[in-house]
Parts: sequence; structure tokens; C-alpha cells
Amino acid sequence: MAELKEFIHDLNEDEQVSLVALAWIGRGSFSADELEEALETARSERTNRTEDYLIGMPLLPDYLEEGLDALGYSVEDAEDDAMGD
Repeated sequence: MAELKEFIHDLNEDEQVSLVALAWIGRGSFSADELEEALETARSERTNRTEDYLIGMPLLPDYLEEGLDALGYSVEDAEDDAMGD
């Protein structure tokens, strides 16, 4: 968990905002069509402890996967690409 927290902390502001927006889309707070609104809201509500906010979401992995799926990205394809298959 500490590694994930450090990874999120080390992301730049735009990356952190995008990650929060992705999680919100995945949990249904915004639809994929509302991506720009989710990004704007994430930016305006951003805190210095984005990593704590995200880690505090019990279903974060599911939300991220659902968000990616809603935006048309496949987690399996990304994993295959990362593994060089």
C-alpha cells in the first residue's frame, strides 16, 4: 500500500487529477461523456493529499477498471502491451 501511495504522490498535478476523474467515472459519479466535467471538478476540489483520498476508496481498483472500460480502454489489452505479448 505504501508503494501505491508513493506512486500517486509522485504523479504530477494533471496525472493526479486524471486519476481522480477516472475513479469518479468508474464509481458512477460522472459518465464517460462527462469526462471534461469530471476533470474540472477534480482540479477544483484537488487537495495536497490526493494519494490519501484515493487510497481511502475501498473499491479503488474496481473503480479504475470500470472507468477505463467506460472510456473505451481495455485493462487486459494494456497488460498484454506492457508484457510485450
